[in-house]
Amino acid sequence: MIKFGIVLLLALANTSYAFAQTDTPSPPPAARATDAHPWTRAQALLRTIEADARTRGIRAVEPHVSEMEEALADAPHAFGAPPGPDGTAYVLTDGMAEALVAMAASRESGARNVVAIPNPYPLISLYLGSYYDEIEKYEDALRVLDAGLKLTAAAEFRLGETTPLLISERGAALNGLKRWDDSLANYDDGLKIAAMKDEDRARLFRGRGYALTELRRLDDAEEAYKNSLKLEPGNKTALNELNYIARLRAGGLAEPGKIAIPKQ
Repeated sequence: MIKFGIVLLLALANTSYAFAQTDTPSPPPAARATDAHPWTRAQALLRTIEADARTRGIRAVEPHVSEMEEALADAPHAFGAPPGPDGTAYVLTDGMAEALVAMAASRESGARNVVAIPNPYPLISLYLGSYYDEIEKYEDALRVLDAGLKLTAAAEFRLGETTPLLISERGAALNGLKRWDDSLANYDDGLKIAAMKDEDRARLFRGRGYALTELRRLDDAEEAYKNSLKLEPGNKTALNELNYIARLRAGGLAEPGKIAIPKQ
């Protein structure tokens, strides 16, 4: 056994909006203006840990753990700054939907120009939480994942593209602690998000299925895995878990589980 849309109609009159792509070779002037801002170092750190994890796996981020912890601790200072003397406000956003909401909300602060900056903090939280789950430090994983869920421009709307991954990884930590009821509640809460990729919703259904299997609610677990297959047909994890449920029903013994990182 393996552990493991919204339509926005915004009135944008009388306000200038721009999207700063700070990781491009030749960023626009608005992006270059962010070099002195607190998120710049976090963005560079994220590029490093992404490259390391991509080539050598999640444990490759170990040398950067203290930097990642520091970045998350400093992150609140990057949010909520008032517009500068020129009337420009910067908003950290995780994807287009969140950017539109956050940029529109900045009008209330009196901003004349609004620049959306790619938010590095949710992904830093995800990589660090995944690392802590990998080395079975589940309480630390919960701590940093909960922080990542709050480090967004519009947390109450849960529009961030990384949010479903953070919730999925949070479920893995709860599974590691054998807090099955809390894990189920976590996945159910994630599935309430209106807009997300099919693969992310399928992953949450698989997490739900795992918690339900541990609670011996096999019929509900089977339904969850079948729902995941509707979104991601042929997924081997879901198919294997359905076979496992069939073996349990036939009197087979339960198997010890392992934690799965959501990005797999």
